Amino acid sequence: MNLCINTKPCNLVNKSYGVKYFLIVLFFSLAQICSASKNDNRLAILSEVSSSIKEYTNIPFAQNIRLKLDSIIKAGHYDEDGFVRVISAVGELYHKEGKLTKAIELYQKVVVYYEQKNNPTQEEIHSLIHFYIPLGASHEELGLWKDAMPYYLKALSLSEKYGIDEYKAMIYNNIGVVYYNQNKLEKSKDYMLKAIDMNMRNNNRKELFNNYNNLAGIYLQTKDENKALDYALQALQLLDKQKDADLYYCMQTNIANLYYIKKDYSLAISYSKNAMFYQEAFGFGSDLIQTYKLYSDICDKIGQKDSSFIYLQKALKASQALENKRMESDIRRNLADFYRKNNNFKKAYEALNLSLIQAHSIFKEDNDQKADNIERLYLAENKIRENELLVKDVSLQKLMANRLWIIMLTCILCLVVVALLLIYHFKNKERQRKIEAELVEHQKQLFEKEKKMQVQKEEDLKCILDQRNKELTSYTLSMMKTNEFISDVNEEFKQVLHELNPRDQEQKAHMQKIQVKLQRQSSTNDWDEFRCYFEQVHPSFYQKLEQNYPNLTIKEKRLCAFLRLGLSPKDIANITFKEVRSVETVRNRLRKKLGIDNDEKLIEFLSQI
Repeated sequence: MNLCINTKPCNLVNKSYGVKYFLIVLFFSLAQICSASKNDNRLAILSEVSSSIKEYTNIPFAQNIRLKLDSIIKAGHYDEDGFVRVISAVGELYHKEGKLTKAIELYQKVVVYYEQKNNPTQEEIHSLIHFYIPLGASHEELGLWKDAMPYYLKALSLSEKYGIDEYKAMIYNNIGVVYYNQNKLEKSKDYMLKAIDMNMRNNNRKELFNNYNNLAGIYLQTKDENKALDYALQALQLLDKQKDADLYYCMQTNIANLYYIKKDYSLAISYSKNAMFYQEAFGFGSDLIQTYKLYSDICDKIGQKDSSFIYLQKALKASQALENKRMESDIRRNLADFYRKNNNFKKAYEALNLSLIQAHSIFKEDNDQKADNIERLYLAENKIRENELLVKDVSLQKLMANRLWIIMLTCILCLVVVALLLIYHFKNKERQRKIEAELVEHQKQLFEKEKKMQVQKEEDLKCILDQRNKELTSYTLSMMKTNEFISDVNEEFKQVLHELNPRDQEQKAHMQKIQVKLQRQSSTNDWDEFRCYFEQVHPSFYQKLEQNYPNLTIKEKRLCAFLRLGLSPKDIANITFKEVRSVETVRNRLRKKLGIDNDEKLIEFLSQI
């Protein structure tokens, strides 16, 4: 922009208005730049997503998404609905391919984008609620129930605050499921009833089916089989035999199971036979295996041993055909139980052995997958927080550059005014010094604020690291509990060996080999691994304990560690497969060794070490 300089006094007022107009245009331009920067954030997300789905080029659904993404990125503009639809489609792709951690990373980036907006529109609030739900659901599928709940509660809070009822029934249902998995059944039931009330008003049959089915599961958990059966039958009535064939006959199997629990075997047989017929016809493999198992149990209860064995064999063959090791392991355990009841201990042993081998393999795979998922989520959260800091740093630099530009422009304008109006020279110079002093002070305040925010972020990251270490300790405790269980099975093998005929040396030798394998499996390395993870959370605990109380045994030190984690005697008894009374006895002995008074709490004492 060119400024026309006029030295005539009569034009001074007009020139002042010209300067104001110039500054207004300047700030308007800066606002447009900021707006463009916000759009660039979404374009950056879309560009990153486009690159990440290149590996799915052989999937038609992924190819369509990629084409849509490329067209949006090339055009450089899109509406809110288009952005939501394409991100949701990518999230659905990740779910179908079992890439839940990738889905979580994607949803978190989008959620952070919306949460950082100062004055979001109603449409953007709607989008944020929309993405909170699959973000929570993805955590649920990974078994991270506690992490899922905050997202559902945020979605519910926004829905109530802004009067958006579209997702409330779904949110109620999902919160109910989380409470169910946390064994808070009354809370779970309350939220399910809220979901049912909303879905009945909206005549949403699909969601009502989910609500009734979930409510049936809650009542079954509380041993109220009659109400569980009522809700299961209501859920069945909401399904279409043709369109929802898989769910329809799966529900028939569930209803047959409820009749089996109620010991109404005639109706249990009727429902399970009908479900079995159509599942065989439609090829619903996984559901058919469950029906075979249930029908085998029913036959066993009514004394039809041959039929029970036949359907167990069918279930085993079907699980092998599907290569479903988890189901195969469960069925082999049922076969072992069947052989044991019929005094065929050799086959019972063989079936149980195969089941244990498969169960151990599955357990190891699950643990490896859980550890990998937790690590990926932890890294993703760290990356998002680092990106947030980077974005804020870049924004601050842009702000400083813009302010510097404004200062320079102000200086130039001041020089022009000085050249035109010598009479106001000293006054303008003094004003300029004040402006610069205020800017410097403002910059100092910004620097201090940013420094405090950085310290807070570091503390938050440290808290997250502590939480992850505690979760790893929890997994280690689970592994130790499994080890104790294997030891218990080993003791049962010893008892079986004593009961065997001494002349049956071949079978006895075979069982001794299995016993050796179990003994190898039941290693004490898990306790060392537990100590390693424990010391990551409480670094100096063992060192101080050994310095102050060198006469403690290994088991007493281990008990101190359990108590430091806040475990109750009942929890410790469950982990070590001991009686609660035995744990209390060891606690009292430990109290004496530590020299603690009776009125002082042992856990509080250990927490101060």
